[in-house]
Amino acid sequence: MKTPSQLSTTTKPLLSRLVHNYVHSQAVVSIKLRGLTIRFRPMSYDAVALYPIMQIYGVVPEGYSAVDIGAHIGIFSLFATLFNARRVMAFEPERENYQLLKQNIDANLLSGKVQAFDLAIWSMDTKKSLFTSKGSAFHGFYPDARHIGGVETVSCKGINSVLDPLEGPIMLKVDAEGSEYEIIAAMNAENFHKVERIALEYHVGNAVLRSAFPSLIHLLQKRAFVVSLREDAHIISGIKKQIGIGAISE
Repeated sequence: MKTPSQLSTTTKPLLSRLVHNYVHSQAVVSIKLRGLTIRFRPMSYDAVALYPIMQIYGVVPEGYSAVDIGAHIGIFSLFATLFNARRVMAFEPERENYQLLKQNIDANLLSGKVQAFDLAIWSMDTKKSLFTSKGSAFHGFYPDARHIGGVETVSCKGINSVLDPLEGPIMLKVDAEGSEYEIIAAMNAENFHKVERIALEYHVGNAVLRSAFPSLIHLLQKRAFVVSLREDAHIISGIKKQIGIGAISE
């Protein structure tokens, strides 16, 4: 496993940075993809995220509950239903993304299986300042050069408050722009026991986040996860060593 100093912090190509940070249109179109109706903004980061989402985070095994932290417009949550996830909880704090998330759930008549929450996830119930980009993605609690869109005050739900009522097995997907460290560190032993899979995007864009990376890896390994790192997509995947209810051996 690489040290934080060895992890890639390479600047994205110019076109990618323009799409990520500046290109944003409210124009919405609908397409059919794998039997789902998906509403998205083609002149935004929505289009970049649309197709590779399951390749990045993996599929939700049949019978699992899925918790989608940083749900954006709901692509991962929608696809989770194709694999017979038992239940999906999708959390998205940014207002415009949340509205599209809700529209996508309704367009596919999935409100009975997918619940959407206009909330961020944190270590505890609180309110925080969300720094936004001018695009449709990369909004977060740790300001950087991309956050030139403004600031919103958002409500946060503590991770254990989310997981406590759920039965295992659970797949946890996290795309929280640096908040992953705070979220995972706050999980209690009982909830770690119920989570069989974790797929999270890690962030090491500043010294604070880089310093938290080794502790995150150590904690997942201590909690019996086999951890793999995909540097190309900045993804940490964790699968329980034990074969729990519905878990898949690899």
